Formats: sequence, C-alpha cells, structure tokens
Amino acid sequence: MMPDLPIQLKKPMYYGAVYVLLAVMVGVAAAYQPMFSILGLGVIFLIMYAICQPEKMSYLVLLSTAISINYIVEANVPGLEIISLYKLGILILLVPSMLQNGLRLKFIYPIAAIASMLFLTLFFSEWHPRLTLSLTLKAFIGLTLPFFFLMIKWNKGTAQRHIRIICLLPLVSVGTGALLQLAHLYSFLNVEFTGAIRVQGANIAPHLAMLAFLGITVALIETKRNPLQARFFYCTLAANFAILIATGTRGPILAMLAMAAYYFYDMVKQYIKGKLILIIPLLCSLVLIGGAVYVQWDNMTKRSFERQTGTGIDLSGRTEAWSYFLKGVKDSPLTGRGLGAVTVANDGSLYEGFVVPHNEYIRFYYDAGYIGCSLLFLSLLVLFGMIYRVIPQRIKIYYMAFILAFFLYSLSDNTLSTVQFIIPFCWYLNSLYILSTTNSKKEEVI
Repeated sequence: MMPDLPIQLKKPMYYGAVYVLLAVMVGVAAAYQPMFSILGLGVIFLIMYAICQPEKMSYLVLLSTAISINYIVEANVPGLEIISLYKLGILILLVPSMLQNGLRLKFIYPIAAIASMLFLTLFFSEWHPRLTLSLTLKAFIGLTLPFFFLMIKWNKGTAQRHIRIICLLPLVSVGTGALLQLAHLYSFLNVEFTGAIRVQGANIAPHLAMLAFLGITVALIETKRNPLQARFFYCTLAANFAILIATGTRGPILAMLAMAAYYFYDMVKQYIKGKLILIIPLLCSLVLIGGAVYVQWDNMTKRSFERQTGTGIDLSGRTEAWSYFLKGVKDSPLTGRGLGAVTVANDGSLYEGFVVPHNEYIRFYYDAGYIGCSLLFLSLLVLFGMIYRVIPQRIKIYYMAFILAFFLYSLSDNTLSTVQFIIPFCWYLNSLYILSTTNSKKEEVI
C-alpha cells in the first residue's frame, strides 16, 4: 500500500476541475461578450503566471508603471476608474510574492498614518458635501497600496534587478509612446496653448518627468553604491536627463539641484585627488547640461513667462489652486475635510486638471488637517531614517539629497498619489534597504 498516493492524485484532479470550470466560463462569455472573454483569458494567464513566477511578475508590475494607463485606455467600470482597477490588479498580482517572501512590518508607519487619517475622517473631520464613504475608502486603499510594496522582502538579486528597471522606466515609456504614435493610438508629443512642445511618451509630460526624475536620482546614488555597474547607470542617467528636459517640466529640475550640485562637487573633489578617469563623466555631464539648456530654452521661457501672472513666473495655475484649496479647509484646520475630499473639491472654479492641488502638503492638509498631515510626513521621516541607518557611509549624503529632492518635489506635484512616482520610489527604497543590509543580519519574522 502507498498511503500518500491518493493525496498525490487529488492535487492534479483538483487543478483539472478548476481548469475545466474556467474553460466553461470563458466559453460561455465568448458566446455573449467576446471582449470580456479575451480580457478574462488575459487575467487568468496573469494570475497563473504570478503564482508560478512571482519574482518575474514583479518585473512586469514595475515595468507597467512606465505607462499612464488612465490616459491611454479610456474605459471605466461604473463607480471605479481605470486607475483604481489597475492598482487593484497589481496588488492581486503581487500577493504571491508577498506570501512567498514575507513582509517587513517595521516599515508599516506610513500605512498606520494613513489609517489614522481614515479614523480622523470617520469621527472628527468636517466632511465635504460631495465626499462619500466609497470615495474615502478608495482614497485610503490607493494611498496605502504603494507602501505595501515597500515592505516585501525580495531577495538581493531581485532587488538589484528592480533598481535597473527603475532606471529604464523613462526609456520604456518613450519607446512605448513612439509605438502608440505609429499606431495612431496616442500622441507622443503634447503642444500646449503657449506653443511649448513637450515629450510625453506613454504618459502625460508631468508623469514622464517623474519617471525621469527617479531614473536620474537613483542612478546618481547607484554610481556610488555600486561602482561595478557605474557604466550602466551613467548611460541611463544621461538618457533620463535628456528625457526630463524634453518634457519641459520645471519642478523636478529645481528639486534635484542640491543633489546635482553635490554630485559635481564630489566628482571634482575626487578628480583633484587623482581619479583622472572621472574627467570623462564630468565633461559629458557639462556638455549634456549645456546642450539641454540650448535646446529647451525657448520651451522653458514659453511655459514660464508667456502669461502675465501676479508672481511674475507662470506656475501653470498652481498659485490660484493653492489659494482655493487653502480657503476651502480654513474652517476645519485640525482634521480637514475628509480623506479623499480634495478630489471632489474643485467646483469648476479651477482648471479641470486640478483634481488635486499639485502640492502634497496642501493636499493632505485639506484631507486630514494639521493632525493627519503631520502624522503622515512624520511617519515618512521615521521611515527614511530607518533606511538611512543601514545604507553605506559613502552614499549617505546622496541619500539625504534624494530625500530632500522628494520633499521639494512634493511642493509642486502629486508625488504621493501618482503611480509613476510613488510606486517606483517605494520600490527603490525597499531595494536600497535590502541591498544595504548584510547577509548575516536576520530579518524580522511576521
């Protein structure tokens, strides 16, 4: 007798029954809704692939952030936008990775802070008239999702590949955008009313700029942390800088000035100390910056000075939007108007592009007041500090400049609520932490 044999037979029989059931469901769908049948097959394939190859699925999920799917695909399920479906989908696809690798619970502070904002909303906030419970819960899920990716315990080889993918995301977007343009499905360029021409790839220009910003700043850190792969990171740095300039976006350029200044200072200092080979990337950087200024000068002046504004510099309507949102929360400064309220606050007085104020401090102040906003950014400081303690000494200043750039960028754009920024940002912080810890250090057990 072989007592284990019946148990061994049950597993393939079980899977066989599931496959037959799925085949019947797809067949029925094909008869009535062929498009749903095709989508269903795609979903089934992705789920099976995620179960069988969770590490490889993580590469596909990260690569998907190179495309602003909510602008490329115009389709919504009633009550649920395409971007919400996308976020839900990538969470489902990464569940096998979470189960296989485990989660690092000590990075839960941002999630706890957003949960506190939800608590404030339910019990203390002065709800905006157009805010609903479903909008609040959707905002909560959407904001916490990227921080779950921050906690996944990838192995070191996977983490290193994730970093390389992050540096390639802008190029993937540009390449995909070119293919979409050839197929007449999406415009590769965006021409503004000022006459400024902006490259947007498979995104909108501000989203592509976010990808390029991360590609540049991550590459700057990695050239110091991982000098054996410096050639790859120098090449992607140059390409991503060219893409960033081509987007005509000013915020990320200003945000990374401190990091770029320290990079040049460090390069010159090492060159003086005898590392003569550094003259090559130093000169190449200067030539690239000079060329970028020459090519984009007209675009930047059009975007900054074409319209007369009270500030003297055209901030694309941001000053008006900031005043509007600050005025809207002045009667509830401690607990705000409710998590997600900012997304329904624009009553038509502002340009429709200002669904949120393009300033994360004002955004979370509007939603959760001084209390919620302070908790969130304090939790981020704690998180950044935990990573700072384990990274190599040689990149600590670069890392601090990177975090400073994040806080500065948050003054002018939606860094915490845009997929193209927050997911690769959290992914990199996680990878940096993993690669900075020693092999002998034991991870906590859930």
